[in-house]
Amino acid sequence: MLGGKQIRARVVGQDITDGSHWSMYLRPDGALVGSESGSSWTGNWKIRNDKLCMTMPSSPSLVCNEVWMSGAYIRMRANKDGETFDARVMAHQAKQ
Repeated sequence: MLGGKQIRARVVGQDITDGSHWSMYLRPDGALVGSESGSSWTGNWKIRNDKLCMTMPSSPSLVCNEVWMSGAYIRMRANKDGETFDARVMAHQAKQ
């Protein structure tokens, strides 16, 4: 599991993606820019208590996730009883 400094070093400025259907870009200024199935959306992110917290259109309240990484793979979980969310972290791909 990553701490706040590790999350900032390994995820901020990068894309979190499933590789084909959706992606989220954590901009260094705290903005979250996402795309899914051809549509774009924006939200915010912050690191709080060693968790990555995000707001998204589907959940405007702040949702905080524990973060694990192995190589380029990331796993996030909102709470100990919750499902995990798996994806890849990769260099940001600027949209044309």
